[in-house]
Formats: sequence, C-alpha cells, structure tokens
Amino acid sequence: MSGFTLTEFRRIVELCFDGADAAALDESVLETEFGDLGYDSLVVYEIAMRVQDDYHVSIPDEALDELRTPASLIAYVATRIPVDR
Repeated sequence: MSGFTLTEFRRIVELCFDGADAAALDESVLETEFGDLGYDSLVVYEIAMRVQDDYHVSIPDEALDELRTPASLIAYVATRIPVDR
C-alpha cells in the first residue's frame, strides 16, 4: 500500500458508516470543512481512530482539532505512514 489518498479516506468512511456517507466524497469536497459535510467532531474522531488503527499513524487530539477538511486529514496521514507499509 502506498500513501494515503482520497481512495483510502473514502474506504475508511465506508467502514465507519456502512458506505452511506462515502458516495459523495470526491475531489470537489476535499477542501470542504467536515462540519459543512455533515461530520460533527464525534464522526471525525471515529474516522481518525480507524485511520490510526488501520495505518498505524498517531493523530493526537491537538492535531485533529486543526484537521478541518478531508484534504488536511489526508495530507497529514500521508506524510506519517510508516515507510514499511
């Protein structure tokens, strides 16, 4: 597996929410804030926990507070995935 992209983010959302919310996730919403996508802080936290479990990336609460869009979360994770993945 190489990197963390919109495809991986969409897969995480599908796993967390049975696919219901992932269908609308495309490149046009990458810079849209999670709140505007209908994701409250609990939803974003659940997504982050799944990313941490599946990709072995630490996302501290302080960092999560600053990750307000899918693009920012994707970029954060992509730069922190262990090289041996």
